[in-house]
Amino acid sequence: MTTRVLVQANHGWPVDVTPISVGGAYVGPKQRVAPDTQKEFCVHSGQNLLIHEVQPAELAAEMDAASDLQAQEA
Repeated sequence: MTTRVLVQANHGWPVDVTPISVGGAYVGPKQRVAPDTQKEFCVHSGQNLLIHEVQPAELAAEMDAASDLQAQEA
């Protein structure tokens, strides 16, 4: 059986969606739904979706990490 799930990233925050198995192992790549957009996901048997609203502090930490990586590559 397949279930369709619509994720709407409202209120200006992105949402991360990660497919995992019932046992908790990752079974696909994490995808980010951009703020003020929506995306449909399919869940197959034996699979769960981990849905996480990304908070401002997390976004800032990601940007800091990306800046550090660019500085190291330069």
